[in-house]
Amino acid sequence: MLTHETVGLHLIPRYRICRPRITTSLYDNLKHDSNTEIKEVKTGASSVADSLYQPIPNKKPWTFGILTSGFPPQQLLVPVVKFVTFQVWRLMMNELVTHDEDGRFIRESFQAGNNPSPLDIKGNYRLYLGNPCPWCHRVKAAVAVLCLENDIPVTTLIDDAEKASKGGWVLPKASSIEAQTSIATELISGDLAGVYNYCYRDILPEGERYKGRCTAPLLIDVSSGTIVTNESNEIMDLLNDFSRRKNTASVDLRPIGLEKELDNTSKHWFDLLWNGSYRCGFSTSQLAYDEAASDVMRGLKEMNDCLASQNYLMGDNLTEVDLKNFAWVTRFDYAYTVLFKAPGGRIAQYPHIASWVKRLVADYPKLMGSVDMKDACGSYYRQLFMLNFGRVVPYIPSLEEWVSCL
Repeated sequence: MLTHETVGLHLIPRYRICRPRITTSLYDNLKHDSNTEIKEVKTGASSVADSLYQPIPNKKPWTFGILTSGFPPQQLLVPVVKFVTFQVWRLMMNELVTHDEDGRFIRESFQAGNNPSPLDIKGNYRLYLGNPCPWCHRVKAAVAVLCLENDIPVTTLIDDAEKASKGGWVLPKASSIEAQTSIATELISGDLAGVYNYCYRDILPEGERYKGRCTAPLLIDVSSGTIVTNESNEIMDLLNDFSRRKNTASVDLRPIGLEKELDNTSKHWFDLLWNGSYRCGFSTSQLAYDEAASDVMRGLKEMNDCLASQNYLMGDNLTEVDLKNFAWVTRFDYAYTVLFKAPGGRIAQYPHIASWVKRLVADYPKLMGSVDMKDACGSYYRQLFMLNFGRVVPYIPSLEEWVSCL
């Protein structure tokens, strides 16, 4: 086999040892020629090998070396570790959320407040919303689109389960203006559990604390110190009615006469996509995951087909359904498809959904400020440690970057 080596500016043929060594003397003469520089070139295989591997670091994490020692036998070690790890993981998942006997995620209602009355135009209300939560995001999007920022103050919660006495939400430090108002201290400092405890102070026996889950979004009546509701659909309905009566915006997210159709459409997308993604992520069996994944795939196709012939999910006008879907879609690519293993690829693969996103933020630019996408998606990796034991957070673009790439 004929190969070449570089000798100065000349290419000298070199034969392998199995060939007659007809070039040996010529090569030796050239090698000792003081006017000729010979550069030995490594073979391609050697060069590639050197580039693939790295030297062992002097300092590396300590290990037992079990897999290399052969004791205990790998045939015994691997199944035992897999069994123990799975049981611990499943226990943690069951503590986090509710499942049925087949491992399906069951979304419970933790509703506080029932059938709330319409908000008083002159009332004093406050919203508690967390940026990572899609149910909070839909409410914040409604506040933005309905131009209610100056009518109903929003407390932006911090997701930090290590600092919260219960649940995962902590209140930010109260501003100097808030501290000087007559609002109860429990409503502007501490954590969300403290807000629930305060709002139930006249219901619970003395010394007892609220035993339910302290969830957001939460709408309270500051004047009476009571909960209006913590159900996102009800909050959006109340905000839209408030805006309609106060005439704060030209858009009506829940037109009179379309309530049943809106609720049915919301239920449809909730089952397939909005909750379907969570069903994928919180499944504790293959059966449960396969069912949820099938719904997500079907939902993506149906939504893409739906938006092929209309501007918004209910026709040519914006409704509450679009805002609910916006909260879901901004988390799909970088949280649900990765951490929750929701199938279907990226939103950019669905041209009509992608066009809907760009149309939505162009028609209602306030929505661009309704969520910090990096923080929202990153929170899933930071807080749901049972789904991300290594706590490594992948690259997540800003909302502006993501929209521009659709």
